[in-house]
Amino acid sequence: MTRTQAACSVLFALALVATPVAGAVGASTGSATESLADSGATHASVGATAAEPCSYPLSLRDASGSTVEVSEEPERVVTLGPASAQTMWELDAQSKVVGVTQFAAYLDGATAKANVSGAGQTRISVEKVVAQDPDVVLAENVTDPETVSALRNAGVTVYYFNNSESVDDVYDKVASTGRLVGECDAAVESVRWMKEEMAIVQNATEGEEPRNFLYSLYGYTAGENTFIHSGLTAAGGNNLAVGVVEFPPSGYAPINPETVANLSVDWIVYPGTEAAIPKNAAWNQTTAVQEGNLVAVDRNQISQPAPRVALAVRHLAKTWYPESYEEANESLRGTVQVNADIYAHLETEPTATTSDDGDSTDDDAQTTGVAGTTTVTDDGATPGFGPVVALLAAAVLVVGALARRD
Repeated sequence: MTRTQAACSVLFALALVATPVAGAVGASTGSATESLADSGATHASVGATAAEPCSYPLSLRDASGSTVEVSEEPERVVTLGPASAQTMWELDAQSKVVGVTQFAAYLDGATAKANVSGAGQTRISVEKVVAQDPDVVLAENVTDPETVSALRNAGVTVYYFNNSESVDDVYDKVASTGRLVGECDAAVESVRWMKEEMAIVQNATEGEEPRNFLYSLYGYTAGENTFIHSGLTAAGGNNLAVGVVEFPPSGYAPINPETVANLSVDWIVYPGTEAAIPKNAAWNQTTAVQEGNLVAVDRNQISQPAPRVALAVRHLAKTWYPESYEEANESLRGTVQVNADIYAHLETEPTATTSDDGDSTDDDAQTTGVAGTTTVTDDGATPGFGPVVALLAAAVLVVGALARRD
């Protein structure tokens, strides 16, 4: 058994005994990957005025139910996951980043930042984060709730992102990031670029026969309420796992060999290396394996709810429909426009009332900012969090890292 297989067996077994909750799967470090700038787009290619959304003080409600207050444009930002780090890089705001996790090392210049990773593959060192004196911390949905609570109790402003269940959710995440860190114009352009890529893909796949595929992640696959499924189906794929695999709220579940054997799998899509595809008779006998229809996508693109997921979608569309894609690219490139309306529906500060002592209160959420206060439920858990989220993320992060060593 390889180290990759061993890690999968242990971590995914642990994940199965926990109650799944919504969460996004992260990705491991890898070689440098294509970015927005590499694709030919630039942050200044579309002039969009978005000054008002980036005005301060700013209040945004996050996934924990807390209202996060940012008094002025942040100068020091810590990211607690590779997706939020990637987003900062795509906003050309990496100079504001003072701390990243070890899994952001694939980003150009990230290794020069403080490493805030703690013991283990996915843990965060609260002490290291606090030592960076951040103005705001961007916490992925997979971040351990205890870590977020500890940071807030230490007086650190933390914004906890919603789970991304679709590419549209990724647009919102980019917009939220831009607003939080004072990079609204760049966020508008990044979303414009993503939407243009998706529009080209949609045009290319319209009227084409869908490609029957399975997404293979070391024996796991992605379901409907995931941004991975959203991206792969947008590229023209028909996800064969939907309807035959029982998915938990997290959207990711194991797919057994018997199920695979009963499906007409024409294509297999996988992140990183072919180690992500199980080596057994059921998988080996699929049309995809027999005919070599195996499509590798960059794990740092497909597994992170961040702008570069659009590159993974584009790669698939070009693979499945090369001629249609080229025609769509020629006719639509440079035509998609967006504006500051991308911020209109984001969760802003809820309506507050004034208590007897003069402090503002809210029935649904407390404000969290430099004071570090946050809403907690009666059982002591912070709303919106779940321990299995981090566990599932750990599995992907670990196996991706070990796969490169096998």
